[in-house]
Amino acid sequence: MRLSAEIISQSEQRTNPLGEREILIRGLSIPSIEHLAVTRDLFDAIDLTDNLITKITNFPKLNRLSSLSFAGNVVDSVDGMNLKKNVPNLKNLNLVGNKIQGLHVISSIGGGCPNLETLALVGNPVTKRQHYRLYTINKIPSLKVLDFMKIKDAERAKAQRLAMSSAGAALEGDVQVEAREAAATTNANKSDVKTFTPGEGQSAKESFVVNFTKEQKIEIKNMIANANSPAEIGGLSNVSKEANFHQLLLEFILKIGM
Repeated sequence: MRLSAEIISQSEQRTNPLGEREILIRGLSIPSIEHLAVTRDLFDAIDLTDNLITKITNFPKLNRLSSLSFAGNVVDSVDGMNLKKNVPNLKNLNLVGNKIQGLHVISSIGGGCPNLETLALVGNPVTKRQHYRLYTINKIPSLKVLDFMKIKDAERAKAQRLAMSSAGAALEGDVQVEAREAAATTNANKSDVKTFTPGEGQSAKESFVVNFTKEQKIEIKNMIANANSPAEIGGLSNVSKEANFHQLLLEFILKIGM
């Protein structure tokens, strides 16, 4: 189910036990974040527990928002730049029971949430990584509570020592590799997505079939057959008012031949 403006307007609103004005959008199998601008920045907290959200991104400007819950989703990535720009006052982030694996996601949270005070990642694979807690404490210095445990001064000092050590440098190198690999995977997935445009095929051959009538196709083939040079073929774009005629024609010639 998509997160529509109608669903948001019909969702329960309350004052939660912490005294925050909160909207509850729970258990609706929502796959992604959208249309939150209709909340008009009237809430301190948004509860998106038990949905199917995979990435924390696409937030509109919500200066009032200070608490977010994504517990029980399938989140595996966080758009830190989006949070930093549009949710600048986020203090509490609940990510219990999600799919976060890489420490690079921790780094993204740290870069995007400079005022974050509480973070819960219990039930995510990343919590089993070596040095997870110390790395998180160092990357998000504003944190006061991590995984429902108060951060002690001794832990902060230990986290700083790790970051300055050769082991910490090696760990940071691994995290940067993780980040590059994750970005490459995301870009590859985007390039695999085909966008349908009415009147266009998904290949040169399909475009030729879709865009021209039977009579036009015969005329084009005859013109190409009688052309004496590539320049003459290029000039065939004048026979059609289609804005993409030239591109379609050249692609057709190069990819399928005449």
